[in-house]
Amino acid sequence: MLRIVWSIVVLALGLIAFYLFWPRTLTLPHIGTVQEWPFTEVNGQEAAHQNKPKLVTFFFTDCPDVCPMTFFDLKELKGVMQKKGIADHEYSILAVTLDPEYDTEERIRQYVENMGISSTNWLFLRGTEEETKRFTQYFHFTYAKNTEGFITHSTSMYIVDPQNRIRSHHNMAIGTRSVNLEEIADHLEQFIE
Repeated sequence: MLRIVWSIVVLALGLIAFYLFWPRTLTLPHIGTVQEWPFTEVNGQEAAHQNKPKLVTFFFTDCPDVCPMTFFDLKELKGVMQKKGIADHEYSILAVTLDPEYDTEERIRQYVENMGISSTNWLFLRGTEEETKRFTQYFHFTYAKNTEGFITHSTSMYIVDPQNRIRSHHNMAIGTRSVNLEEIADHLEQFIE
């Protein structure tokens, strides 16, 4: 009887160890790869996102709802990451404008100031219309600008690992649904050494 109890205890401890020590990165698939980052960071911090995990999101400064609601939620990500013991310099948030014709560097800087975004790891990127269109294809992210200049777009954000592999996608804030900050933090954490 003691032998059976001991076997059950060893099996239980083995399962617990397996759960705790199995590499969690295996749970995130390799969805695609970002081949190039053709953008200029509006505050001159272009290389700050290399070799670290990043959350990539898309926006335009005239967006009336999804983009600002998402950014308000993402401002709280810093606190969630800090609770996990992760500092700002260990990950990046990259926001790529979908409307580089309208969103000049000055307009984006004003937008960032108006939104109260001050984290140094939150980078705002701008390229040409062609570069933007090509870049969104890595993510299968779709958007279109109508004749009045209004943009409709997908509502996904993406985790990209330090090797520029796309590993997961997350929903932006829509209506009453907030961004799932805990899930994003868990996914970013998997790629922080």
